[in-house]
Amino acid sequence: MIGSIPGVGATGAEAVASPTNPGGTMGKQEFLQLLVAQLKNQDPMNPMNSEEFAAQLAQFSSLEQLMNINETLQGQEGMNKALVDITNASSALGVIGKDVLASGNQVEVTGDGDESVTVGVGGTGGNGTLRILDENGNEVGSRTLGFVGPGKQEIALGDAADGIGPGRYTYEVKVIGDTGEPVEIQTFTRVLIDGVRYGPGGPVLISGTLEIPLASVVEVITRG
Repeated sequence: MIGSIPGVGATGAEAVASPTNPGGTMGKQEFLQLLVAQLKNQDPMNPMNSEEFAAQLAQFSSLEQLMNINETLQGQEGMNKALVDITNASSALGVIGKDVLASGNQVEVTGDGDESVTVGVGGTGGNGTLRILDENGNEVGSRTLGFVGPGKQEIALGDAADGIGPGRYTYEVKVIGDTGEPVEIQTFTRVLIDGVRYGPGGPVLISGTLEIPLASVVEVITRG
């Protein structure tokens, strides 16, 4: 906050030009204009003393340095974003032809009978059930899994996919532990990447009818 300068009368204040950004943050150009106007319109019988003038100049110097630092940081932010975009684009291209494991619960039914899903099972495991859901959240297939151990598990769709047409679905796995309570389940989408689409939100990996945001990938698996 710039204080008033003793010796500047009503006539002098009226002569000060209006700032270029009224109501906004005072920049270094506006501050310099104000300082010059104060000097031109000070009362000759009661001029600004040297200490006050030095304080004004110090404030101007500090303001200029802060604005220069801010401009530098903004430039670095733009460069960092560009580097991130380039890295993401390169990473997306690098997974074409590879299997990825991503957070999510999508599954594509192809009808070949080899479909499976990957889940992370908490606790000590328990008895599980697999459900397949359509785009409206309606169950279209299910099967009892029996005991499912803890940790990361790959589960075949099996007869839960019988009678289901090829396409994109979601799935749920529920595991009941020894205490009779559900254990924590983390679902994954495992797919072979065959393309990449670029958009405002970053690269999206394509696998058949499935779309996987690059940011959701937790593991890249190279086929042997």
